[in-house]
Amino acid sequence: MICCSPLATAHKLYPVRIRIVNIVTKEPQWVTVAYVPVVKKLNESAADERAKLRRSAVLQRVLYMAFRSVINASHSAVTVYTKDGTPLTAFPRLLLYIADQPEERAVLALKQGMCHHPCSHCDVRLEDCGTARAVNANERQVLRTLRRHSEATRNLRFSRQSARRLELEAEDSLTSFMPATAGMAGLSTGPNLLNRTIGFDMLHVRGVGLFFLMSIVLRSVACCSVSSF
Repeated sequence: MICCSPLATAHKLYPVRIRIVNIVTKEPQWVTVAYVPVVKKLNESAADERAKLRRSAVLQRVLYMAFRSVINASHSAVTVYTKDGTPLTAFPRLLLYIADQPEERAVLALKQGMCHHPCSHCDVRLEDCGTARAVNANERQVLRTLRRHSEATRNLRFSRQSARRLELEAEDSLTSFMPATAGMAGLSTGPNLLNRTIGFDMLHVRGVGLFFLMSIVLRSVACCSVSSF
């Protein structure tokens, strides 16, 4: 998408789309909830690295701003009403997001390319990929990885302990940013499914070159009591 205004030059934006399944009508609906601006590389020293940092920061902030309300509701609940006006207490959940591998790694705030741990689901090392050893690789530990994300993010934010930050990034092939979707209940709380909600985007196989098509199924699960006011 190209966005233009009289006061600014053209900007290229990528849409963030979600597929919501309504628990009352049972009807799914696609909704565009945000646009992620393209962050270009500037003419500066260490331009590649700085551009990567800016892209990661912009992506995570846009995702957080788009989903901050539903993140809160996933923990504290939200009231929805049936067709006859009966109130239901529901907790939204993120069940699936669809992306190719570069997009998946960006959303999870993990390093891309030839990093030490290229798999988002397990801790297999790069040299073991495609071998019999990869079958027995352990799953990624969500809480441990997020604690390292948090420490690395603080070190980057306050420009301190750069050696320690690089060490943390190398241990799990992560970036120094917190993944915004980790705030959803069920992803960083039991059953810790942050790395298990990934689906493959078939549009990329068909040649549709979308950088960021994220299909998030947010299904409100009515799980508490049904009450009347």
